[in-house]
Amino acid sequence: MKTCEIISVGTELLLGDIINTDAAYISKRLADIGVPLYRQSVVGDNAERLRECLNSALMRSDIVIMTGGLGPTCDDITKVVTAELFSLPLEENKAVRCSIEKYFEDIGRTMTENNLSQAMIPKGADILKNNHGTAPGVLICGKIGGSDSEKTVIMLPGPPKELEPMFEESVMPRLEAMSPNVFFSLNLHLYGIGESAAESILRPIMEESTNPTVAPYACEAEVRIRITAKGDSRAECVKLCYSMAQKIRGGEAGEYIFAESTSDGDYSETMVRRAIDLLREKKLTVGTAESCTAGMISSRIADIPGSSDVLCGGIVSYSNEVKINVLGVQADIIEKFGAVSEQCASAMAEGARRILGCDIAVSVTGIAGPSGGTPEKPVGTVCFGISDAAGTETETRHFGSLSDRGKIRRLTTSTALMKIIERISTKK
Repeated sequence: MKTCEIISVGTELLLGDIINTDAAYISKRLADIGVPLYRQSVVGDNAERLRECLNSALMRSDIVIMTGGLGPTCDDITKVVTAELFSLPLEENKAVRCSIEKYFEDIGRTMTENNLSQAMIPKGADILKNNHGTAPGVLICGKIGGSDSEKTVIMLPGPPKELEPMFEESVMPRLEAMSPNVFFSLNLHLYGIGESAAESILRPIMEESTNPTVAPYACEAEVRIRITAKGDSRAECVKLCYSMAQKIRGGEAGEYIFAESTSDGDYSETMVRRAIDLLREKKLTVGTAESCTAGMISSRIADIPGSSDVLCGGIVSYSNEVKINVLGVQADIIEKFGAVSEQCASAMAEGARRILGCDIAVSVTGIAGPSGGTPEKPVGTVCFGISDAAGTETETRHFGSLSDRGKIRRLTTSTALMKIIERISTKK
């Protein structure tokens, strides 16, 4: 089976100026098709260090995927270093040159001469068309000094909007042809249990099952159980995964499972998609009243295309005046119990349901920090309310011990979404 490494090129990655999303994206897609990824490396725009890094990777692995360093500036050295390693001259490709010239003509900008460096291609290399930019991808197959086997280097542009479609259109079909097996992954999403507790419950299954494999992953607001099967066909793998999922659902971990997703989806959207699916299934609408999250809950719902059929709206009631004058929270509730209280959260949820005309309303009010906490209500204290025709329920959570302001607000948003899921799930 072919083994693979990723080398991300760019000093900006080492400095932390940008987040390396390319490597995460490629890693996930390699896992989807069963190509073993052994290492990831990041190297700056330095020819000597890049040459050393690439040479070492090719000594270990069959395939090296490189991202970045294909642009028109002097620090874009990926093609030059790779061509030298394979002892290949760079030659201008007329078709690529014409494509670059047309790109600038279409956008109405004058092309500078340095852009033509992107048309210089290692002799004999395959060109991967860039439909979203000027830098083509490049694929080289051959031998380098000290290696008896053929190696493959795939060079891709760094910007994700260029890399991702190029990878799907030109790289994935080649890699799939190199992989002798089909892989499929099914994810079970758990809430209300930690990774270590989930692992303890699932350890007997994890130890006895080799195909499919079972592994827990800790996420910010949930635990994800990844079930991965290997087989000769997708249908075979799907059957293995769902059989294992049924076994897990029937055990102690089953009570914590709120959703499932496949490797084709976006794990980060599973919770909000589940909430929307349940709302649609029950033909219900939802609204929000948000203080400390300032619209994050309604924004998460609205991020999903088509969510307008379930989301009525949201009220950002950051100040006490808005809580009182818009949502109808009685002033004496805030005076007696405080804005961060279950009594206030209850009145906020009921006010939102009345004003927005929704079937279910969720409210949050809390202290996201870094200041504002008291011994009785420390930073990270959040009160929740959820209201529907059957009544209103409230709860207080504490997120502050190891959390910063951003994390507290994200955890609050996820908890509010789970409250919607739990509330609807109990309805007959």
